[in-house]
Amino acid sequence: MQKTIDTILPKRLKAAADLIPYCDTACDIGCDHGYLSVYLLQQEKARRMIAMDVNRGPLERAKSSALLFGVTAQMDFRLSDGLAQVLPGEADFFICAGMGGKLIIKIMSDHPLTTTSMKGALLQPQSDIRAVRRFVYETGWHIEQEDIVFEEDGGEKETGKYYPMFLIRPGKETMPPGEELQYGSLVKQKSPGVLRDFLRYQMGVRQKALQQVLNSETQRAQERQDKLEEEIREINTVLENLMR
Repeated sequence: MQKTIDTILPKRLKAAADLIPYCDTACDIGCDHGYLSVYLLQQEKARRMIAMDVNRGPLERAKSSALLFGVTAQMDFRLSDGLAQVLPGEADFFICAGMGGKLIIKIMSDHPLTTTSMKGALLQPQSDIRAVRRFVYETGWHIEQEDIVFEEDGGEKETGKYYPMFLIRPGKETMPPGEELQYGSLVKQKSPGVLRDFLRYQMGVRQKALQQVLNSETQRAQERQDKLEEEIREINTVLENLMR
């Protein structure tokens, strides 16, 4: 009987997998241990997976995972900087999970023929989320569905982290407003309750930072205050829309 990977798959990767539709061949860029690739194959959400990483260490870990869970025959392992080792039309989906937003933008920009030959992608940026969403809409893609999960760090809620993610498809749509570029579309959000918790957390962070600069009269402090107040207004707008 084939072993299943469900029990060790991190929550953020399970949520990412749930957003991914069936695809023939998917590229897992920055594959690390290969757990997401293995899970997609075991769930029959992909016929083949190309596990890719710029370093050899993660590829060796992914090979070990594939062997352990019995899916080696359905996987390719490629040492690759982004999509450099994938030909246009060779795959129909790609995944960029658990990496910085600037890196995701670079990966999509560096090989446009390969990127635009895909039918979709799952993006899970860890930073510069507004910039990633803006880039998606500026380059002829759109966000079809979103999710956000909170994953505890070693069972400790205080040190956990929120992970936003979105499924993108080719097809130009109108650029969303600023608050939607930052926090996503409420209509497309699978987990509005988690998003609400995230927004309240972000509000608290900014209110605390605002208190620290209110008593300063320097130009830099004033600019910081203006920025924080704008961000708080933005969060309030999204929260109010969530409560409707």
